[in-house]
Amino acid sequence: SKQREEVVHGVPTEVVCTAFSNSVLVVVTQYGKMGTIVYVDPNTIGDNVGRPSLTTKVLLGKDEVR
Repeated sequence: SKQREEVVHGVPTEVVCTAFSNSVLVVVTQYGKMGTIVYVDPNTIGDNVGRPSLTTKVLLGKDEVR
């Protein structure tokens, strides 16, 4: 695992990355605890190489559409 803390818009923000054999877990928090967990899948076939697209799915927590 690798961990780093930076200030984002004046708020201390922690990022922890943990690599597994087939995936990477990235935790980003400004509260010191986990909240919503989102699965992100990069699409293998994109319409444009310069614009990769991602598919997301909320696994735990509130699913909000903005």
